Amino acid sequence: MPKIKVNGVNLSYERAGQGEPLIFVTGFNADRHIWDGIFKDYTRLYDAIAVDNRGCGESDIPDSPYTIEMMADDIIGLCDALGLQACHFIGISMGSAITMMIAHKYPHRCKSIVLTNGFRKIDIRFALFAEAQLALRQLKVSSEVLVGSVLGWCFSSDFLNQPGMVDYLFEAAKTNPAATSEIGYRNHLSALLSFDSRAWIHEITVPTLVIGSDQDMIVPEAEMQAMANLIPGAQYHCFKGVGHCPHIERPKEYNEVVQKFITTC
Repeated sequence: MPKIKVNGVNLSYERAGQGEPLIFVTGFNADRHIWDGIFKDYTRLYDAIAVDNRGCGESDIPDSPYTIEMMADDIIGLCDALGLQACHFIGISMGSAITMMIAHKYPHRCKSIVLTNGFRKIDIRFALFAEAQLALRQLKVSSEVLVGSVLGWCFSSDFLNQPGMVDYLFEAAKTNPAATSEIGYRNHLSALLSFDSRAWIHEITVPTLVIGSDQDMIVPEAEMQAMANLIPGAQYHCFKGVGHCPHIERPKEYNEVVQKFITTC
């Protein structure tokens, strides 16, 4: 995959398709491959770009605390390097926080934003879990233990109960050549825990779609609804019976909802 040096860090990205630029922004402890199940569906209509944030995937992993603003600046720096002006942005989880920051700091660069299972400030329950996960990494526990402990947070029971699904998810994580390192995880955690948009989320002015799901264990559905209520003119869609990653559990429906919104912006 190509890389571009931005703010002193080499960012890895995937790019395909033609049309208006659309940037996929990944979340906490995940690389751009989290979008693999839907990425090609957007290349028919858009210049689609999926980015590895600093600290994950094939991008550089500087060992210093990261912030959401720093990673938002990275995304805009990548857009500058690629000669892109106003773009559509789709974020997931912490990627929604990054996307929110882009809309707040660089509204003129946003044609629209999609905030998928995002938050104004991370819920204390998941914050405690994420800190415990860091301790497990520092103890050098196996990848099987790390993956097994997080699946229930990320996906609904119905999804995990599908025949062979848990084995598939274990294998996908096991064979990921660019799984997040302890250094990357620790510094992403710093960004996650320090983010708080409660003082300024109501100032976002760009066209916004907030996506939530009612079985999300990481972000309470009420928090996602509150975000939509606070952003002027924001639309809201809730997936029923779905966990933290609706684009994985319901990719076809997710794409229909997102693309219907983007085409109006």
